[in-house]
Amino acid sequence: MKIHWDEERCCHAGICVKELPQVFKVEDGQFKIDAEAAAEAEIRRVVSLCPSGALAIEEK
Repeated sequence: MKIHWDEERCCHAGICVKELPQVFKVEDGQFKIDAEAAAEAEIRRVVSLCPSGALAIEEK
């Protein structure tokens, strides 16, 4: 599973960072995603909460 983030589409609601801070985080001003830091089901749940649709999952 790979997670894509569309910076242009993102409305910066912060739901992903609040729900799964070990996966979705801002470090040194850059948005980072660590898809290995949580269970796949939990990541899918949080991606589905993205209000702008900026997060998407690509199946490998």
